[in-house]
Amino acid sequence: MIKALAAVKKQIEEINEYEKRIGPDCNLSQFQVTLENFNKLRQAQNAVILAKQSKANSGKIVEPTEAQLVANFIEWLKGKGFDESKCKVKIDRNTSEGTGLVATQDIKEGEDFVEIPSNLFITTAVAFQGLGKPPILENDRLIQSIPGILLSIFLVKELSNPTSEWGPYIKLLPKQYNTVYYWGLKEFTQFRGSPNLEYAMRYVRGAMRQYCYLYSMIDRTQSNIMPISSFTWDAFVWAISTVQSRQNPVYAGNGNGSIMALIPFWDFCNHSSTGSKITSFYHMDSNCMTSGAIKDFKKGEQVYMFYGPRDNTQLLMHAGFATKTNLHDSYPFELHLLEGNHEIRHDKVHLLEERGIRDGVVVNLNQNPTSNELPLELIPFYRIYALSEQETRAIAPPQVPGEHNHHHGHQLELKPLAFKIITQENEEKAYSNLVQALKGKLASYPTTLEEDEQELKKNPPANQRFILYTKINEKKILDRNIKYLESLIKKGVMNVTFKLPELVEHTEHANHDHEHGDNCNHEDHGSHGHSHGGDDSHGHSHGGNDNHNHSHGGHGHSHQHGANCNH
Repeated sequence: MIKALAAVKKQIEEINEYEKRIGPDCNLSQFQVTLENFNKLRQAQNAVILAKQSKANSGKIVEPTEAQLVANFIEWLKGKGFDESKCKVKIDRNTSEGTGLVATQDIKEGEDFVEIPSNLFITTAVAFQGLGKPPILENDRLIQSIPGILLSIFLVKELSNPTSEWGPYIKLLPKQYNTVYYWGLKEFTQFRGSPNLEYAMRYVRGAMRQYCYLYSMIDRTQSNIMPISSFTWDAFVWAISTVQSRQNPVYAGNGNGSIMALIPFWDFCNHSSTGSKITSFYHMDSNCMTSGAIKDFKKGEQVYMFYGPRDNTQLLMHAGFATKTNLHDSYPFELHLLEGNHEIRHDKVHLLEERGIRDGVVVNLNQNPTSNELPLELIPFYRIYALSEQETRAIAPPQVPGEHNHHHGHQLELKPLAFKIITQENEEKAYSNLVQALKGKLASYPTTLEEDEQELKKNPPANQRFILYTKINEKKILDRNIKYLESLIKKGVMNVTFKLPELVEHTEHANHDHEHGDNCNHEDHGSHGHSHGGDDSHGHSHGGNDNHNHSHGGHGHSHQHGANCNH
């Protein structure tokens, strides 16, 4: 076993060296090596597990049935204060999404169907206590910035604890998820052409780096946190998938705001994309979480929640599912100037900033575009993009030698100047260049929309099906925006009218630099959803910065559901 552990440490060292060498961004070929390295790590860790099992020489373990698991869980809940008389739903392990909640009686819209007392919550405070309050975790910057990691470490420890206090809950959780961490090269290759492939690779690599860092930390504690042999990549992937898909902020107590928590039973409720409002609330007076019905449900029907407006990319990356029809879907489109003449490009950056637009900003294209729903930055950006060198020099402010008065990378606020037409010729070029850019994005996919739809009819495995849902919707959004813009060009771009926002022209002394539209920080690893395993895994998402307005005992706190998810 000592040799097996040494092989694990050596593989982690090799992974760290490779990841440092290729840097923060990588292509698919480089990422393939990353996946291969972690497969080698899994093999090395499986050898450790086999060595432990051989040493233990334990007899055959009789696994409980699904009915026994559910019954044990309900008894455990009641032992911790769960009032079954206030519950109008039951756990069903065989819904189309896997595990879900089914109505045990008719439920009216707005009627509470479940109440969970706070002593059932697995909060970050509970996790820290359960891990033995190690100072090394309390003071760690990574854990301070991403509290969900603490919950993940705790779950890994409890997963390997046969007498865990939380065992009845953990045993009912999915054994595996459809999150991006479980993807192989086939899934990432299938995602080619999508603007989110790079994000998906970076997201997984971020988790891999976190794991290597935490492994070394736990190893240094000499098993004070848990035996290092228990902290495997497979266990960590399961834990972070559980946490990112299920965690939710709850009241911390003593006026200390909110902390992240897992909420047993409540978190088995699946998502409905047809909902329109959040109906889960934490009540400080009774220290419990309740959920109300988003619509009328008949006895025997599955009861759903609405987790807020999530596009398929958010759901796919963080929750392990995507929906075929998603009213909240969008296409992330980066507005980026071409490389070329440095001086001209520099002038164009300045012209953009005068209009309150940053080069490189990402806007979201709507799936049903109208003149009022095109991103505000879109046409103003392409007006500057379309300027010739001569036109740029004619309107750009003079460059002062030795001065660098640009806001590169800083936040900006759209200004009225952004919505002023430069010339008719420029306006026509702006629309034409935008259409060509969108057509270029559509052509970058290795498959057509028709081919994807045919592939979907073959009923592929869940992960591949969810990727197809995402890509099909991306292509439809691009196609609809292209056709819409072409219709505007046909009518005459000078006849296009937009409903403009109310903007205030700030003076030089105001310096109110706020970012509008650049909401795509794809580095973070917060909670985005809830995957219950099963085939379609339409899980539960209270992740991201969506201000779901969970009322805490009447205080009306507006909470961002899931830390570090600026998506």
